Amino acid sequence: MKFAFYGFMVVVAFVLGRVMYHPLAPVLLGEEEVSAEADSVREIKVRSDIGTITEIVDLNAIDEKDYPEKVLVAEELVLTDKNGLNPLKLDSGSPVKPLALESMVLVVTSPLASHLTGEIAVLDTDFAEGVAKKRMAQRVALLAAENGGNQKGASTPPKAKKEIGAIASNGTGSAPSVSSPKPAPTPKPEPEPEPEPEPEPEPEGSKSLTSEQIVAAMKASLEGGSIVELDVAKVMSWEAVEEESFDGQTFQVGIATYKELTILGEKTLQAKALFKDGKLDKWIHAKTGMQIR
Repeated sequence: MKFAFYGFMVVVAFVLGRVMYHPLAPVLLGEEEVSAEADSVREIKVRSDIGTITEIVDLNAIDEKDYPEKVLVAEELVLTDKNGLNPLKLDSGSPVKPLALESMVLVVTSPLASHLTGEIAVLDTDFAEGVAKKRMAQRVALLAAENGGNQKGASTPPKAKKEIGAIASNGTGSAPSVSSPKPAPTPKPEPEPEPEPEPEPEPEGSKSLTSEQIVAAMKASLEGGSIVELDVAKVMSWEAVEEESFDGQTFQVGIATYKELTILGEKTLQAKALFKDGKLDKWIHAKTGMQIR
């Protein structure tokens, strides 16, 4: 009877172990902690004039000096004062300034009301991308400073050293005397050519571009790598549209439609190329008007 009871208890313990394994496994094995830690580490690709690198950004270990000047929020955000009053509601896509980051929560303020603050999950912003871009800018600046220092510290060429030694060995500190060569005969001045007539100024209308010229200039700008934030390989269509006014100036406008992987998933976006006096002046986001660099 005793052995039968023990056998029954073993069977019951086995069944209970199978049933309770899945609910208790994350706590016993620490899987939730591992998942949270994995979400805090982001791999961001950043392009520059000297190449492309992948920055590893650990959102649990960011120094304040690496904070970007501004980030964009991916959802609506309400800012309040320290008493929770005077709320200011910001729409999705609004720029804010990061103040502090703790436990994956970002404290931010707005240029519109610097006395108000709010909190948002850091993964609901492009904070990690901003940190990666700032670090790349710091790397480029450091490399430029090092190259400039190497040029300034270059040693005197051997030929120059030999000439300096020859001057010093003369005893008086002056260069050894050398007989002056006979002056060459002065050549007769040749008659000056007649100045070419100045070209007539082009009429004002010639500064406008055709639709084909606008599209060609847009492609050349992105293929040349001068715009880091917009990859020409992601562009799906190009078109020239009607003139528009920005900041009191009239521009010819071209639109590039492209796909981009954002924190909200893959989205179809548009970028505007603004042309002034027949030249590409700048790129901006079609929705927010922010400049693309």
